[in-house]
Amino acid sequence: MSEAPEKLPDPWDLPQDNLRHDDASPTMPSRREQEKKHNPPPRGLASWWPVAAGVLLGCLAPWLRDLLLPYEPWGMRMVFPFVQLSGLHETGFSDELTRTIPQVMLFLQFPLEGLLTKFTLGRGIRLTGALGQLVFLHGVCVLVLWLVGGAAQ
Repeated sequence: MSEAPEKLPDPWDLPQDNLRHDDASPTMPSRREQEKKHNPPPRGLASWWPVAAGVLLGCLAPWLRDLLLPYEPWGMRMVFPFVQLSGLHETGFSDELTRTIPQVMLFLQFPLEGLLTKFTLGRGIRLTGALGQLVFLHGVCVLVLWLVGGAAQ
């Protein structure tokens, strides 16, 4: 009544002579291309260059702010969105904090972004991807500033 189903052959038992491991399939990149894409992230002091660049830009931040004052408000919103966000009264901070935090954030924004970039590069993501994340983060902050600014009017 019940016949035993035929046992399928194990694919590992089939001869593997006809497969060449050097060639990649049409959908897969070759090993050389894969190795190019996955360069190991820098180690040691070489991995801290984004933070050093952020500290340098942080020291130049007051000069950059003065340079962007003629393009107020969008110049500041695009380059210093965290400074603008930290100074909003809608955050619920006291008046003293909403005056103090933006001054501190002016110097801390670029080093914090450098630290974020360092950790992103440490995960093996390319520099263009890390900078893309920063641009996206700035874009979200600009969107929030636009929404809050529109609601305040």
